[in-house]
Amino acid sequence: MAIFGLLASPGLVSAAPLFDSSSGLGMFSPASLNSRGDGGRLLNLYSDPEPDLAPQTRLTQKRGPSFKNLRPLKIALQNANTNETMRLELSSQSKLSDAQVSQLNHFLRDWRQNEIKAIDGAVLEDLLEICEVFAPRGSGALKLRITSGYRSKATNDMLRRKSANVARRSLHMQGRAIDFSFPDVPISKTSRTAKKLCSGGVGTYRTFLHIDSGPRRSWGA
Repeated sequence: MAIFGLLASPGLVSAAPLFDSSSGLGMFSPASLNSRGDGGRLLNLYSDPEPDLAPQTRLTQKRGPSFKNLRPLKIALQNANTNETMRLELSSQSKLSDAQVSQLNHFLRDWRQNEIKAIDGAVLEDLLEICEVFAPRGSGALKLRITSGYRSKATNDMLRRKSANVARRSLHMQGRAIDFSFPDVPISKTSRTAKKLCSGGVGTYRTFLHIDSGPRRSWGA
């Protein structure tokens, strides 16, 4: 049996987005943190220098997720930009329901444009498989922080005007990429696991990991 709970919907989130679209900074950015004395340990929301694929690169057709977990899985998701939260629970040997996939697509939407695009099942499967490795056993939930999911062309163009680190043909625009981190797991450990498990790209950054359903490759630290 699969259980899914949306703890904070967009309409219920009263706080302003934790992101300044004019500067690319938010509560997770080094500049913001340095002013608070936190040493710049969290996220810079523009630092995703995803390598552009060649225009002729052929990608596999997008599909629904077929991930089937081996043990009970509980994940507490947080959107690093809006602070929305969501809880995902799967019992042993279960798959994501259509309702859960729909809710995940909404959670991973382009929040700036409030635009939803189906996330490729291949990248969702990779994310859940990584989560299964680090999820605590018992009643605890794995904390998962999402930095970026689907990104519309309008948003991608805006980010490119702010930073040269944004790919012109980013796979985020096709719903084929997710940027994330586990607050309780070192990025280096998450990266090693992702490179073993993921069928597509893995980009490693100081504070988050990029995974996508493009060709198998890796970059970053």
